[in-house]
Amino acid sequence: MSHNIAIKPQAEQDAIQHDLMASFWAYKEKRGLMSRPEIIKYIHQHFAEPSLQEHLMQRYEFFKSM
Repeated sequence: MSHNIAIKPQAEQDAIQHDLMASFWAYKEKRGLMSRPEIIKYIHQHFAEPSLQEHLMQRYEFFKSM
């Protein structure tokens, strides 16, 4: 089965990308490659919009609990 993400609307592409980043951060924390404070600092430095920061933190917490 093949899915072409490029044909999806931009908002949906962004949501997929944000989930990928959040899951990668959770993976890195579980493996000891990044700490929670480093991840929070990265989110606040690279994403200016507060609602996006909150969304990324929620997705990160979700993936961390899996």
